[in-house]
Amino acid sequence: MKKIAFWILSVSFLVIVITCDKVETKKGTVAFGANYGVINCPTNVTIYVDSRKIGTLESPVDSITDCGQKWTLTKDLSIGQHSYKVEIRPLSGIGCAKDLTGTIQIEENECTIVFIDYYTIDF
Repeated sequence: MKKIAFWILSVSFLVIVITCDKVETKKGTVAFGANYGVINCPTNVTIYVDSRKIGTLESPVDSITDCGQKWTLTKDLSIGQHSYKVEIRPLSGIGCAKDLTGTIQIEENECTIVFIDYYTIDF
């Protein structure tokens, strides 16, 4: 009797596993970049999305034309609204520190660009 119950449960489990559709998260992409080379204050630019660090920019860019562009920080995210924080810190000293925050809307299979324009930042 125990063997029959075991086989029935095993077959039921397999049927459930086989027939369940895999839930796939729909994704889009965001690219961050900054023209921090235009100021006379070397900085680190660290990017957070939804309070999680996704990385630090490695080199300045003059503009961003697409996700995956050299020197941008590109990340796949689930579709929907996300918050971001850009943390600008001087490599030494106390000048040119700033936190910028905002929200982005990620669309399925689309590239969202966030360009941090140092010409518009009031340090």
